[in-house]
Amino acid sequence: MENYTPTNARKNFYQILKDINQQNKPVTITPANGNEDEAAIIISKKDWDSIAETLYLENTGTLAKVHKREDDNSGFSNVDDIDWDSL
Repeated sequence: MENYTPTNARKNFYQILKDINQQNKPVTITPANGNEDEAAIIISKKDWDSIAETLYLENTGTLAKVHKREDDNSGFSNVDDIDWDSL
C-alpha cells in the first residue's frame, strides 16, 4: 500500500485518485509526524461498496448461511428450490 504525507497527497491528488480506481489499491495518508493513529486510507468507491455489501451480509446473517451451505456435505441445491426470502 502506498503511503503519502498530506502535502504530497495534495500535490498528486488527481493522479492518486486515478491510480486507486485503476489498480484497486488503497492509499494511506499519514501525517508528517508519522503518527499512524491519525492516518487515513483512501479507497475506490467500488471497493467501498464491496466492503459495505459484505458487512451488510454479515450483519444480516446471510453470510453465515452461505458458509454453512458451503460446508454442507449433502451436495448442491437446485437454485429453483431455494427460498430466497428466508435467507
